[in-house]
Amino acid sequence: MADLMKQYNNLKKEAEEAQQTADKAEGALGQVMQQLKKEFDCSTIEEAEKKLGQLRKQESKTKKEFEIAVQEFEEEWETEE
Repeated sequence: MADLMKQYNNLKKEAEEAQQTADKAEGALGQVMQQLKKEFDCSTIEEAEKKLGQLRKQESKTKKEFEIAVQEFEEEWETEE
């Protein structure tokens, strides 16, 4: 009987620790979701993934435009020397 009580107490302790871990994870997720809403106006992970895709496309486009502008600048200044 003492062995069963010990086993029960161990399982109870593990369950409580698991619940605490789950509560922390849920709180962290809530904070991340609030930050997504505040910074990017996204209410779901799906919206955030879509927004990330849009931002990556914009980054790529801006990078290409910058590279072209640098090349044009260098060509203009090379011919004037």
